[in-house]
Amino acid sequence: MDRHTIKDLTLMLMYLTSWEESLVPGIRKKPDRAGIYPKARLCWKGYDFDILNELTDEGLVNAGGRSKSASFNAEGEAKALELLNAYGIEIDTSE
Repeated sequence: MDRHTIKDLTLMLMYLTSWEESLVPGIRKKPDRAGIYPKARLCWKGYDFDILNELTDEGLVNAGGRSKSASFNAEGEAKALELLNAYGIEIDTSE
């Protein structure tokens, strides 16, 4: 299997095992909309670190540092959903 396919599959698995978490209100002084604080999509970094580093370098996720979790950027989340759709995996994003 080529490296590009492995990166795509890893990104999809990261999304499928991810969760959405509200950012701590004390970190940001202003909420994004009328009392609603922004959310981040996170997943555990239980994947090949070379692949995680490549996805980070491409600006799709932030998996750097000593944290045990990685976070999705807007582009990474959109690409993961696009790939899942291409493989016929439907995700309910209305939550």
